[in-house]
Amino acid sequence: MIIIKKLFLLFCLCFLFNIGEIDSNNDKVLLYDKEHLYDENNFKVYFVNTNSNELKNILKILDIRVLSYMINDEKYYAKDIDDLINNYIEDKSLQEKIYYENYGIQIDGINIMSNTEELLKLEALTNVY
Repeated sequence: MIIIKKLFLLFCLCFLFNIGEIDSNNDKVLLYDKEHLYDENNFKVYFVNTNSNELKNILKILDIRVLSYMINDEKYYAKDIDDLINNYIEDKSLQEKIYYENYGIQIDGINIMSNTEELLKLEALTNVY
């Protein structure tokens, strides 16, 4: 009888606290098809604590075409990281301009055009989720 009460309580708690929704990052896992590594596709890649200086060094190594950058839930279109920094700091104060030019901008994600092999290399070089 005690086991039935515990199971009923556990069952009720699952509905009460919606345990299925606890893992909020499960939809942001990098998925790829290992059968077609050289097919070029469009990917959205989100980063964990990556700034523009780190990303600039990574993109020099890889053969990836960046279509847009995401910073603070806003999309920026730029031909490279330097152009992105110039566009981003355009409306900032002098102190912020100096700071962002020296330390870089926190980049939340990028929209890229690349093959899966290059995406795997990107995943190995930085924190992607």
